Amino acid sequence: MASLEQRGNRFRVIFRLGGRKHYVSVKAADRRDAEACLVRVEENLRLVERGRMAVPAGADIGLFLLSDGKLEQPVEAVRPVRLAEVFESYRTQFTAGAKEAITREMEGVHLKHLARLIGGDTPVASITAAVVQRFVDARSQELHRGHPVKPTTVRKAVATLRFVWNWANRRGLAPTKFPDVELDFPKEKQPEPFRTYDQIQAILARGGVDKRRERELWDGLFLSPAEVEEVLKHVRRKTSARYLHPFLVTAAYTGARRAELFRARVEDFDFENKHVLLREKKRSRDTETFRTVDMVPRVEAVMRQYFAEIHPGGAVAFCSVADRTLTDGQTWKSFRMGVKGSKWHVLRGYHAFRHSFASNLAAAGIDQRVIDELMGHTTVEMQKRYRHLFPDQRRAAILTVFGG
Repeated sequence: MASLEQRGNRFRVIFRLGGRKHYVSVKAADRRDAEACLVRVEENLRLVERGRMAVPAGADIGLFLLSDGKLEQPVEAVRPVRLAEVFESYRTQFTAGAKEAITREMEGVHLKHLARLIGGDTPVASITAAVVQRFVDARSQELHRGHPVKPTTVRKAVATLRFVWNWANRRGLAPTKFPDVELDFPKEKQPEPFRTYDQIQAILARGGVDKRRERELWDGLFLSPAEVEEVLKHVRRKTSARYLHPFLVTAAYTGARRAELFRARVEDFDFENKHVLLREKKRSRDTETFRTVDMVPRVEAVMRQYFAEIHPGGAVAFCSVADRTLTDGQTWKSFRMGVKGSKWHVLRGYHAFRHSFASNLAAAGIDQRVIDELMGHTTVEMQKRYRHLFPDQRRAAILTVFGG
């Protein structure tokens, strides 16, 4: 880090900082005094490199380190940035509209757990790979509603930490970039394949299914077209939220994501050309993209009536107050109230309508490329989840080769 050089009866300390070599003469009569100065320079150099001490603009760096920062002006001791401060800066200063409200809400949940387990008062500069791994281990052992936290959830929390940390670094709020770490996560479990209501009930009837797997089975429920209509009718009778039925009808017959429904505007329903425009953000992080789904008669009839008789006005398509966007919690609660007391209480949420839209297309033998276009699929993982629903195509392929 630093070394001592003697020239005759004079000494100087040589050190590197910021990629440059620096020198400072030492006023010492013997080597022991010079070595003491060397130790002092090294100690203060470490403080500067760690961000604990700042070199004033225009100051002689060597003299600054040798004098413990006591030059003509007092040393500016830089207080280490705490994790909670970085999180609060991100919460209040991140560019509005750059991310979906649902995404920001989930990030808030992740940041809460990160601050709780790592410690909000922890200096950011002291967070190493080992600290992040301890978070992974601790979070993976916790329960959520009686079930272990999924590895996917823990991975997303670490991804949030990385994004927020690097965002803060670019703005000078964090001293370094997120450490380059290789973390160990619990083994992922592949999601249950999509199944019908009767198939899941048959598995449960055989017994031996714990609560966790039962929950996972219902996560993979897809509804037949007749069952979709049954759920929609039941919710319409039970709910007092007048926006909910058209909201769910659109979800059921377009395959729209939750966030796409929240973003929908009145003009996105083109009754003349029989199209529904869905505003995406999954295809590109930086720009809003669109995809178009053909408007079926069911959607047209429901939405015409909704806009003419129920809609409170304004540009936002689904709302209870004009131009006030719905929230995920608001719609989820209304949906849960709508299915309460029926056989459909097993539905984990209205996202099942999106699964069902794709699953029924796949089961009918529709080309997967068409399904991918309608659904806006961007990953191979999501495409794979629907492949098992092409039984006729798979059987034909196998019989072509082995049927003889």
